[in-house]
Amino acid sequence: MNMRLLVVEPDQAVRDELRAHFHREQIEMSVLYNATFLVRRVEQELPTAVVMRAELPVSESHAALRRLRAAGYDMPVVMISKSADVIDKIIAFELGADDYLVEPFDIRELTVRLRTVVRRRASVVYAAPEIRERYSFGDWQIDFATRRLIKDDEEVDLRSSEFALLKVFAVNPLKIMSRPSLIALLGMRDTGQTERGLDVLVFRLRSVIEPDVGSPQYIQTVRGRGYIFVPCGETGKGSEAHDARSNRIKTPRIPVSTEHTQMHEAWA
Repeated sequence: MNMRLLVVEPDQAVRDELRAHFHREQIEMSVLYNATFLVRRVEQELPTAVVMRAELPVSESHAALRRLRAAGYDMPVVMISKSADVIDKIIAFELGADDYLVEPFDIRELTVRLRTVVRRRASVVYAAPEIRERYSFGDWQIDFATRRLIKDDEEVDLRSSEFALLKVFAVNPLKIMSRPSLIALLGMRDTGQTERGLDVLVFRLRSVIEPDVGSPQYIQTVRGRGYIFVPCGETGKGSEAHDARSNRIKTPRIPVSTEHTQMHEAWA
């Protein structure tokens, strides 16, 4: 199992110990000294998993984890902390942590736990049913619980991969999503899919939901940056149009799910 870890650790001695161990385990590792720019680094590196210290003040680590999940990144996160307080553990898990280790611990245990959460997360299909309120855009409704796309009370068939992509866009409205980010979120990277494969998937989804595939209203291309989902269906070009829309369109709210699942899909 190939892993690329991002370790958020302020202590150089600990970072060096982890790096030496993961090197022996043939696990690639990069480091971040604090959690302030966690989302930015995750967007750049798209790691398989994150190991993050819940360092004082703990609220900063919790805020970083909350921002990571809010940004749509769902890779496993293992928190390490000196606190064995059950309240600290509960908060970490409620914010989206996948595991929690209390120091001191054996580094071999950390490795096993990492492999376990990565394997568990990879086995979950993001397009699986999920308890959320229905989401509306244009004349369409998405029923997450039954995995249905509905228009005028008629159900429209979607492949699992198409539904997974639509769900990614629906939980990230009016946000420019880069192709590498979408590939990582959908689990396409682990199956060897390329940006060309993503573009084909986007075209298939546009063919279903767009009134005019040649002039898409909902899934728009932002040249040189990726795609943006516009629920109100306004047409525009480039990031300037996105900035203008963001100032005047009220973003539909989707309740945050309590389940964090890996966007991993079989691209049949």
